[in-house]
Amino acid sequence: MNLEGVRNVPKVSVIMPVYNKAERLRFSIDSVLKQTYKDFELIMINDGSTDNSHEIAMEYKRKDSRIVYFRQKNQGVSITRNNAIDLARGEYISFLDADDVLHPDFLSKMVWKAGGENVCYCGHSFVTAKGRKKARIHFAEGDILEKFLLNSCNPHLNSWLIKKEFLDKFGIRFSPGVSWGEDMIFFSKVLTNEMKVLAVHDYLTEYHIGQPGSLSENSMDKITKDIEWMDTVKQYICSRVKDPKRRSAAISAIDSYRIAGAILYRLERNRNLLDKEDLKELFSSYEDFIRIFNLSNGIRSIKLMLVYLKMRVQLLF
Repeated sequence: MNLEGVRNVPKVSVIMPVYNKAERLRFSIDSVLKQTYKDFELIMINDGSTDNSHEIAMEYKRKDSRIVYFRQKNQGVSITRNNAIDLARGEYISFLDADDVLHPDFLSKMVWKAGGENVCYCGHSFVTAKGRKKARIHFAEGDILEKFLLNSCNPHLNSWLIKKEFLDKFGIRFSPGVSWGEDMIFFSKVLTNEMKVLAVHDYLTEYHIGQPGSLSENSMDKITKDIEWMDTVKQYICSRVKDPKRRSAAISAIDSYRIAGAILYRLERNRNLLDKEDLKELFSSYEDFIRIFNLSNGIRSIKLMLVYLKMRVQLLF
């Protein structure tokens, strides 16, 4: 890994992994450099891109000394983010994917709200070819682990500000080799160890989505991967949470809603892309996970139950 540039000690380190994102990379970099809050460094790690991401990064690096740029052989997004965390000098860490953008006031509002505390988040918007839509999110504060696992308080990867000292204290890093659910594992660990989470009640990041709906996009192997990351989170919670009531609530959020949701919604999205008999076989193979689902998550659970009942009827006839 070759270092490009020298930096001063900033308040925030914005971490941006880059892998073949040339098409939107300029938008992402510009959104950081145009922040109204200026005390930051932008750490970009090029994870073996084969497009012209390197040339774009170097172009910006020559213009702004706050950009710190590294290149490495391809190691995957988890190791790339971990490398950046280890190298960051900022008091706080923030993440930004190389095809997403920050609102100009993201850092100023987040740093002000954090006020020296460990963890803060904000809302995000989804951007597709059809336009922009605000994510449905409950801006909870305090101990939000259960709400996060129930998907009622679900900030995007780009929407967090976390004190680096806190991450180091608890040894929180992304899981090497994990490319699906790695962010959920990471932030579940964060929320397991922090019960004073703060929120900026504003939508300050944009998550850009390509063209969803293909079979590869909703590949069935992601059900297995969903179950795997949830098992990892459950093991971590059981090993770290001493309060039995808090531990039970977090585990129940996964078992009674999250797993069933991951399975049913993915099956539903693929309903018209799979042969009926294949879909029926998949439904049957995962039914043990679905049976422990209950209505503990309010309207979300009711909607999920309707998906379940609709699918059962369709597969029977």
